[in-house]
Amino acid sequence: MPENEKEHKDNIELRSEEVQEILTKPPAWIVRWGITLIFLFTLIILALAFMIKYPDFVTAKVIVSTEQPTERIVARFSGALDDIYISNGDTVRVGQKLAVIRNTANINDVYYLKSIVDTLSIRSENLEFPLDTVSKLQLGDIESAYIGFEKSYVDLQLMEDLDPYLNELDGTRQSLIEIKSRLQNQIDQRQLLEQEYALEQMDFDRHQKLYEKGVISQQEYESKKLELLQMDKNISAMAISISQLREAIVTTGKNLKTTKINEQEDDMRLLRNLSQSFNTLKMAIKEWEHNYVLMSSTEGIVGFHEFWGENQFINFGEIVFSILPTDTSVLVGKLVLPSQNAGKVVPGQKVLVKLDNFPYQQYGMLVGQVENISVSPDNEGNYFVYISLPEGTSTSYNQKLPFEQELLGNAEIITENLSVAERLFYKFKELFQY
Repeated sequence: MPENEKEHKDNIELRSEEVQEILTKPPAWIVRWGITLIFLFTLIILALAFMIKYPDFVTAKVIVSTEQPTERIVARFSGALDDIYISNGDTVRVGQKLAVIRNTANINDVYYLKSIVDTLSIRSENLEFPLDTVSKLQLGDIESAYIGFEKSYVDLQLMEDLDPYLNELDGTRQSLIEIKSRLQNQIDQRQLLEQEYALEQMDFDRHQKLYEKGVISQQEYESKKLELLQMDKNISAMAISISQLREAIVTTGKNLKTTKINEQEDDMRLLRNLSQSFNTLKMAIKEWEHNYVLMSSTEGIVGFHEFWGENQFINFGEIVFSILPTDTSVLVGKLVLPSQNAGKVVPGQKVLVKLDNFPYQQYGMLVGQVENISVSPDNEGNYFVYISLPEGTSTSYNQKLPFEQELLGNAEIITENLSVAERLFYKFKELFQY
């Protein structure tokens, strides 16, 4: 080995011994402060473990809407759009017509008839219906119901105008008056006959005494007795006639009552038929309106689900319009929660909503609270959870999001707000239990 390499090796070994000497005897301040720093670092980690929260979440899909849900206008009949009365984004009121599906009726004619029917009162004494005008209208599916109403209305009007029972009632009343008058005459005649009979009886008694004394002949006596018997026979016949007249009065009174009852029954029957046909007509108009007229039942902003135009065909059950209620001050969230971990969810728990429309990394999250949860799952085993959003669309970044449509996203329900340390101890507790 050359001398230069040997000297270099000796120098390296010499320096290594010096370094080794320093390492085996470190300075006191390094030992003292090093332990202190390690202790402080450990305390900081433990403190952060108790301070930093690592909550337990249950996630679910959520849709954020107004307290009054968004109305979806669904086509209840397949056909082409005949008229569209609104544009996308218009504000509509309750009961406003949005569009009409083509059908065999004329919408103006139907609504003209509806305006008459809505103001018509069947119980009114002066019931008037413009048959001449309405009969010319194009009513389509309502035509059969209207024909039934028209027939009932005409029958009732003919009954009121012609009054077929009037002559019969007047004739029966007149007959009753005449029979009562004849009865009174018969009673008066009977009283006269009874007076004559009393006188004739007295005369017969005198003749009988004369006959017994032999003053008058037997023929004259028998003739006087025959006159008395004939007068008695007349009184009996008069009594029979009076009885027959009284029976006729009773029969005529019954006929009068029967005629009145028949008149009332016909009036009630015709009025009942008119009322039934009137209700049938109203139901037919409502059914026609339900099938062919797309109408708003809430006040809000209308949105088209597709680009709709006149003569465009739509299918039964197809969503045509959506109406977002004008009042957006109160918002709610609707969650579809799987059955797994659903038992952890109870009212009052905090909910963090991450919207798909607005990325939460940029806009922040909505903060809500669980209000209630369904007591039983649906057919697919999911539960429905409703949450309130007290701050509305104000996010955790203090940004106010615009609410112009229903918002979709994911919701995280905080079931247990545990710290990192509690979660570690929780795991140890599970191990010890097992």
